[in-house]
Amino acid sequence: MTFNVQTLTSSIEKSGVAKTSHFEVQCTAPSPVSEMERDMMYRAEAAEIPGRSLATIEHKFGNVGPVTKVPYTQVFSDMTVTFLLSEDLREKQYFEIWQELMYNTGAFETGSATGMSKFKPKYFDQYTGSVTIRQYGASGVLRTIVTLVDAYPIIIAPISTGWGNEELMKLNVTFAYRYYRLAFEGQDQPHRVAQGGISIGRGGIKANLNLGGLNLGLNNGRVSGSVKTPTLQTPLGPIGFRIRI
Repeated sequence: MTFNVQTLTSSIEKSGVAKTSHFEVQCTAPSPVSEMERDMMYRAEAAEIPGRSLATIEHKFGNVGPVTKVPYTQVFSDMTVTFLLSEDLREKQYFEIWQELMYNTGAFETGSATGMSKFKPKYFDQYTGSVTIRQYGASGVLRTIVTLVDAYPIIIAPISTGWGNEELMKLNVTFAYRYYRLAFEGQDQPHRVAQGGISIGRGGIKANLNLGGLNLGLNNGRVSGSVKTPTLQTPLGPIGFRIRI
């Protein structure tokens, strides 16, 4: 196929390009450490969308022919999130408490330790939580949700300090997890989840709701919106309608 600049431009204009800065991370730990999780969503400076590799064994189908790699299990790499720290290091405290649910570290003990019996691991189903990475499009529409299932922090990295600079203090936390779940919301696909928002300012209350093909808006007491009908395939090509309210 001959290269065509207009085709390339049209493709980019249709689906856009994803940007690394359009994301948020939500940690959900077992309860008693879940009170500050909403504030931490705005302090996740960097994260990774996880991938997977398939472990394989070599197998030959029949007596002759090439050797084929056959997958037998999936392997996941650990995922690291970087958090901007508050002055009182409450984000570090959050993960220290989470790790205390995993293993009796002794970090919060007062007085001297009386033996190694304190340093014991806990039950797996008592300390696992989840980590959700949400990726947004340029217009702020939710496009991808990645959820790490049975996640837990295995590494709380050291924090560097020094008199030579006044850089922002950050904390790297590495998570292990069993597997991840995915939800994609393509620009050319019908919405499968409800999306919306609300703001309160000098101009009054503004809100919006997107539920499938239904779009509703509230602006200072006035409601407006539209309903998009399913696309119909006809001899003249695909035809769809949008009814405004």
